[in-house]
Amino acid sequence: MFNNITTGYDMSDATWEIIIMLLVAFILGFILRHLFGCKSKSDDSYAPQSAATTVVPIASTAAESLQRVEGIGPKIEGLLHAGGILTMRQLATADLGVLQKILDAAGPRYTMHNPKSWSPQAELIVDENWDELEKYQDFLVAGRE
Repeated sequence: MFNNITTGYDMSDATWEIIIMLLVAFILGFILRHLFGCKSKSDDSYAPQSAATTVVPIASTAAESLQRVEGIGPKIEGLLHAGGILTMRQLATADLGVLQKILDAAGPRYTMHNPKSWSPQAELIVDENWDELEKYQDFLVAGRE
């Protein structure tokens, strides 16, 4: 069986069939990958896009940092800015339903976040009530009550 491999000339039909099937599978996989636009996670340009939202970076002078609120990181801050919530005062007066819609529109990666505590925290920041803010944030776990 393996004697034919060392000579390299007298391969059986079954061996050629296996090689051809592997080659076809490779080519088909390559074509499907490019048709469906799948990219590996190690690719720097990998970023799932949602048709519902497009995050546009805003100059830091136009928007206030919302990351002082526990539960808001850079990505969610970008979503809030894109959704029109640029200042801490706007976040303090934002309706919970609006905040949830912004997260839902961003896709399934953001549905795990609960914005219920964001407005009360922002209100404490606007009022500069740092002691109450610290107590409230100590009570929260990852921005959740």
